[in-house]
Amino acid sequence: MQLDLGGHPIHTRLLSVLVERAPDDRLAVLAELVDLRKRGFTPVGAALQGAGIIHHMRLEVELVASTLVITRVAEGQSVVAFEAGPATLGESCRDVCGRLALLSGAPLDDALGDRLRGAIGGPLGCSHILTLAQFVFATIAEVAAAVPAVPGGSVRRDLVFDGSEQADGGLAIGMQLSDLHGQPAAADAAPAARFAAHRELRLHLVLNGWPAQIAQIAGAERRRQRDGFTAAGWCDLGALLAPLHDLSLGKGATRTLAARLAGHPALRDALLMLTPALIQCRASFPDKWLNVATTAESHPGLIGMADSCYMWRRGGALERLRSTR
Repeated sequence: MQLDLGGHPIHTRLLSVLVERAPDDRLAVLAELVDLRKRGFTPVGAALQGAGIIHHMRLEVELVASTLVITRVAEGQSVVAFEAGPATLGESCRDVCGRLALLSGAPLDDALGDRLRGAIGGPLGCSHILTLAQFVFATIAEVAAAVPAVPGGSVRRDLVFDGSEQADGGLAIGMQLSDLHGQPAAADAAPAARFAAHRELRLHLVLNGWPAQIAQIAGAERRRQRDGFTAAGWCDLGALLAPLHDLSLGKGATRTLAARLAGHPALRDALLMLTPALIQCRASFPDKWLNVATTAESHPGLIGMADSCYMWRRGGALERLRSTR
């Protein structure tokens, strides 16, 4: 299945999770979220953000492999929207780092979502770290059993969103999920010796309005193993995706997607990451709001929802500075 989005490229988001078997019954996990703005600029806070990498978040997680109890979580923010300085009254997105340590000792169970939101969500958290952590723990829950039970075995999951503005004003999204299964091999072995299996999932969506509504959706999946690698073909997912036509991605969409796609966890988890990715695309789509923001002196530029994160919390530096202009 080829993804041909056409239109004008706007934004790319990457979510990447590497789960490796470590000694002493441990799983070691490294994960990243990268947002790449591809055009124009965005007035936000007291700054003008240009194109390029606007977010780069990292997570490191360790778990007991046999019980999936979390023993360590650490987050990092290499690139953030707001650095500490006069324009933020000394506040920074990095002020929240360390809060995920609260998850140490927690099992990977149905209550983890609430613990996660309590640790890094809302007005004292970071929405991008929260998004990455949600994807990380969903990935671990699905692939942990597939990681070979000897050091060196691994599963790497990459999820890429590409947004493109269409000529008719719609927004096309290409989604690509890749699960790469690796097996232990000698240090000097050829790369192919480490290959165990590969699963690809590709989706093409066309969205209208905001909150976005799914106007079109198509997808396919391919699974390849060492035996019969070149003969593996694509399996169309049209029947599974058909009930999602006309679905609004506003309030309640998460429950709907989770219920309708419960039988296909990888597809479900990928589509649950769609709305956070769309928020990033919206900053550069369309230009109409930018025309207003750059010609009206009192316009605040791009702002986040109140209490959506630490920097956009009620009473925070950005809100206080905005009220004095």
